Amino acid sequence: MAEHYTETVLAAVNELGREVTAAEIGHYLHIQTQRVHKKMLNVLSVLCISGRIARVRQGVYAPIRNQQPQTIELRQVMWRVLKMRRRVTVEDLQTMAGASYVYASDWLRMLEDKGVVRKVGIDGEHFAVWQLIATDAELPTDDKEAARLRAYRSKKKEALAKMRSARTLINQAIAAMEEEEKG
Repeated sequence: MAEHYTETVLAAVNELGREVTAAEIGHYLHIQTQRVHKKMLNVLSVLCISGRIARVRQGVYAPIRNQQPQTIELRQVMWRVLKMRRRVTVEDLQTMAGASYVYASDWLRMLEDKGVVRKVGIDGEHFAVWQLIATDAELPTDDKEAARLRAYRSKKKEALAKMRSARTLINQAIAAMEEEEKG
C-alpha cells in the first residue's frame, strides 16, 4: 500500500510528461485535503532524492527521460526522511522511502539500540512513532547486519570452493570411467 502511493505520484509526474507544479500534480491526483497534499510533497521530495524525478525549481518537478536514476542506498533515503520529519512511523518510511515493512522496522530498532531514536508512542492509527533524539548524528552503520553479511559471504565463498572442488573430482571420475570403457 505504501509503495503504491509513491508509484502513483511517480506515474502522475511521468504521465503529465513535462515540467509541472506540485499544485498541478495534486489536481491530477484529485487531492482534496492538506494532509494528503503534504504526503504528496514528501513523496515528491523522496522521489527527487532518489533520482526518479527532477526538481526543476522550488515546487516544480519533471520526469527523467533516458537516464539511469541515481543509486542511493535505501538506508540513506530513510535517514533523510527521518532527519527531515524528526518523527516517523514504519509506514512513513515505507511510503516515502519505498522500504519494506521488515527492513524499515529493523532499521529503526537498530537506531534505537544506538541511541539515535526512541519510540515515543502510538499515533492515531496505532502505529509506533519513532523520534530522532540525536539530531547531530551522521548516518549510523548497522554493525550487526554488516557482521552477519560478512559471515554469510565467507560461508558462501567456502561452499562455492567446495562445489568447484567436487565438480573437478566428478569430472576426473567421469574421464577415468570413459578411459576404462575405451581401453
